[in-house]
Amino acid sequence: MSTIEDWSTDAVAALVELAARWTPDALAETLSQAMELAAWSGRDAVFLDEDDAAAFAVESVRQPFREQIDFLRQKRIKPTKYWLDALKGDHDRSFVVAGVTDTAMLEEFQAAIIDAAQNGKYVDDFAKDFDRLVAKYGWDYRGERNWRIRTIFETNIRTSFMAGRLRQMRDPDVVKLRPYWQYLHGDSRTPRVPRKLHLDWHGLVLMWDDPWWEKHFPPNDWFCSCGVRTLSRRDLTRLGKSGPDEAPIDALLPILDPGTGQMIMQPAGIGYGWDYMPGDLWERGLVPSALLEDPAATPSGDLRGRSIVRIDQPEPMADLLAKARPFKRSPMQPGLPPEDYVAEFMRAFGLDLGQAQLWQDAAGGHITISDQLFRSPNGRWKTEKRGHGDYAPLLAEAILDPDEIWLGVREVPDVRFPGVVDLMVTRRYVRVDPDTALFSMFEIGRRGWGGVTGYASFNRSKPDFRHIDTQRVGKLLWKRK
Repeated sequence: MSTIEDWSTDAVAALVELAARWTPDALAETLSQAMELAAWSGRDAVFLDEDDAAAFAVESVRQPFREQIDFLRQKRIKPTKYWLDALKGDHDRSFVVAGVTDTAMLEEFQAAIIDAAQNGKYVDDFAKDFDRLVAKYGWDYRGERNWRIRTIFETNIRTSFMAGRLRQMRDPDVVKLRPYWQYLHGDSRTPRVPRKLHLDWHGLVLMWDDPWWEKHFPPNDWFCSCGVRTLSRRDLTRLGKSGPDEAPIDALLPILDPGTGQMIMQPAGIGYGWDYMPGDLWERGLVPSALLEDPAATPSGDLRGRSIVRIDQPEPMADLLAKARPFKRSPMQPGLPPEDYVAEFMRAFGLDLGQAQLWQDAAGGHITISDQLFRSPNGRWKTEKRGHGDYAPLLAEAILDPDEIWLGVREVPDVRFPGVVDLMVTRRYVRVDPDTALFSMFEIGRRGWGGVTGYASFNRSKPDFRHIDTQRVGKLLWKRK
């Protein structure tokens, strides 16, 4: 837990000044060849599936591999009170220990899991870290000790293992040569009490992009040890198959949603909250974390946080308006399907829905462009709200062709945990013309990163240039000549 008083404004300003001067280009030039070689490292490991007796990175021998470690490292910590606070794809972006709200404690738990994955440690080794952290932070956890230790350890190790496997198996060269995926029951260990449907799925062969995998890619429940391996056309022939199997039709069972208390239909054989592909959002591209409460600007311009450093003085708004370029793009019609607005934004960057790109801006910095920028923490499109999607084409133009780019820091209180504050580094793209005032903001902090869209006003006839002026804070990185 931290408050703004814990930080020196002068120190933060100095760091922003340093960040404004530093670019990764020189370092990237030095490391580019090494990184390219590293990208190949382990990619051939998936081909070891060719030999049944030597399946790659079988968890029982705790062999670490790069993709698993990368998945664990990219996560941002997310304080939660209950396990229902983070479900499904949220785990692709966030590191969670149910009931832990202390960010420092979460960071140490994450470090312990990464250490276990890197060094092939087992649950008994992790138990020592668990006991140390419980004593250090005085955590009054729920449940029996051994059960909590096993749940935390196995859930993180197993999901990160399968997320790493997913990245390997989806490699374009791998897909070309080994396009069939086979479900394996008890891949990492033989369960004492096998789940019947998981046994039924054992040996099932489907195409790598069959929609069935979207809900059935393991693990499929707590402590599920199932896995998936790749197969070639020759492997299929050896199995006596002329083609992939037909995907089973799910039996849907009515259950009470523990989060809402509403009746929902759950696929049989899949535990509540496990009907997703671990690592899918991470593997498909650089996606922003949805770890913070949605801070998108409201019509009043409230961003639930305040900028804490002012370094450069912006020129008067009147001067900026006097030389402003009119937007080439126009607002879209209201009332369209929410994904239409997002698709139009993505097209400006040459992308389709579901794709992602690390894009370099006019100042030489890099930001992530993805349709996940328009997803709320609950997975719904932000553009479902009336007025939130109309300006999507102009938002893209503001990023592609801004008037100014500002680097700053803002203080963001966590609305769920009073007193908890995060400092978010912000990158703001400002664009105005006489009829439109708009900015876009990308930010990163300890608990999450992502994009925030902010409009000066939802009233097209009267843009609020005063509000835009309040966003021109921090260090001016770039200004249109």
